[in-house]
Amino acid sequence: MILNKIIDVHVHICPPEIRNNRKQFFEGEPEFANIYKDPRANLVGCSELIENMDKENVAVSVVFGMPWRKEKNYILNNDYVIESAKRFPERLIPFATFDAYNANALKEADRCFSKGAKGLGELAFYIDGLDKSALKALYPIADLCKEAKSFILLHTNESVGHFYPGKSPMTLIQLYNLIKAYPENRWILAHLGGGLPFYGFMKKEVKHVLSNCWFDTAAMPFLYTANALRAMSDAMGIEKFLFGTDYPLLPPSRYKKELFKSKLNQSEIDMLLFQNAKKIIDSFSLV
Repeated sequence: MILNKIIDVHVHICPPEIRNNRKQFFEGEPEFANIYKDPRANLVGCSELIENMDKENVAVSVVFGMPWRKEKNYILNNDYVIESAKRFPERLIPFATFDAYNANALKEADRCFSKGAKGLGELAFYIDGLDKSALKALYPIADLCKEAKSFILLHTNESVGHFYPGKSPMTLIQLYNLIKAYPENRWILAHLGGGLPFYGFMKKEVKHVLSNCWFDTAAMPFLYTANALRAMSDAMGIEKFLFGTDYPLLPPSRYKKELFKSKLNQSEIDMLLFQNAKKIIDSFSLV
């Protein structure tokens, strides 16, 4: 099997102010601190990303920052993402992210769309999962994205198994109810939707409810055995899966072994790596 051109839909970048002084951003940002207090947790900027994309044969990356709680922090990161995409318009697609509970979250979403952001995410609810308060916070954001015909890329994770930094207490029923509540929105569910695609094997309702959902592969080598991708694509259809790395957590090359072991054929691998993302980018005018 040959890995051809790649579109990576899940990449984090941040400005030098954060990369060079991460400890100064820990206060009041427990989610960021929890993940990046480990000095081995990499942070990269757009120049490093472009260099790695060239090395790894990545044509386009969807880029975003972190779901900061503080307004000044998410504005700083979102502006950097948007300006980076202006520097490399053929290579980077900017999404905007923030804490959805912030009183000015909707204002920030609207501001970023006006400056060129093409979607929102990675939005995350690390503390309480996707509970009623999360649904309430997402309501105006989902309406805005529906009107803009843009994606929401949502952090999801499995509700069983080992704990790791960034794993939220969300459940699949919470996630499923969220998608049911906003059926017209277009969602990218990160980290293989927390295992939700497996339920595409059910005879009734699930495929219809998830018809506007795509699932990215971010962090898959840490979470699932390779044959999970074969099973999930059999359940939902390979066209519903997008290649995402969570770079700089993992580089694209780290996924090669998993893809070769997944029992996907060459055509399916090409769809996963490039064609599926290219179609939705073209269809929804993200570039």
